[in-house]
Amino acid sequence: MLGTSLVPRMKSAGYEVHEVPRSGTVTTNLADYNQVEYLLDNICPDAVVNLAALTDVDKCELYPQESYIINVRIVENLSTWILSRPHICQLVHVSTDHVYDGTGPHKESDVTLTNYYAFSKYASELAALQANAVVLRTNFFGPSECPHRLSLSDWVKRSIALCEAFTVFDDVLFSPLSTNSLCAFIIQVLSCPHPGLFNLGSSEGLSKADFAFTLASELGLPTTHMIRGLSSDTNMIAYRPNDMRMDCSSIQKTYGIILPKLTTEIQKLRTDHSWKSSV
Repeated sequence: MLGTSLVPRMKSAGYEVHEVPRSGTVTTNLADYNQVEYLLDNICPDAVVNLAALTDVDKCELYPQESYIINVRIVENLSTWILSRPHICQLVHVSTDHVYDGTGPHKESDVTLTNYYAFSKYASELAALQANAVVLRTNFFGPSECPHRLSLSDWVKRSIALCEAFTVFDDVLFSPLSTNSLCAFIIQVLSCPHPGLFNLGSSEGLSKADFAFTLASELGLPTTHMIRGLSSDTNMIAYRPNDMRMDCSSIQKTYGIILPKLTTEIQKLRTDHSWKSSV
């Protein structure tokens, strides 16, 4: 889902982008090292931005081997190729805030792994760092440009439009960025990479319930059918962390940036007319 937003922005910034789609007439099995080697030897990229991941938390819990193959082996293959070639290639690997739990905001060292998805993404980080990668632990929202894939903000908007009761969680805290901000920062990383592991999110996070109500308020949408509830009252297969808020002081210092407040990021959606007019 992130790739469909990032690729056109990278092209607009002047990058020559070679996409490796999930499906289509020409694909590469990134879990097969021979195919990865053939692909990258032909392209000889200056950088690889890895967005390949199995992000369905419950599916990762039910199928840990598939979770490993997609979330870890692919990164192992990319790192192996980069380390085996004299040509310098920068790896930028997108990870997750699911590696945190307990009271936040969390620094990069405050890892608590509570499900197979988090475990596989943490293992992928270790593989990426072997190749001197830039690893970004993040979360994002905003209009999805990927057919049949909804972001959290898309889901809230569609649920309101359906006029059916739905629950938003008071006990799950996070600090995501808007898609636009995340894409802009990835492009900044590519222009001047500083290898290492970084939290990348908004400041002063919110509960998912407060996020949903703030989003509805900013867009002038009704909240009649929105119900505050607790994730602990649901029957999800995998445990979800309750507090994924991140301390992003390290990346702000390293890259000389000031990250926006989450409420400010939500407010920016008011000017996204294409998203406001869609359902």
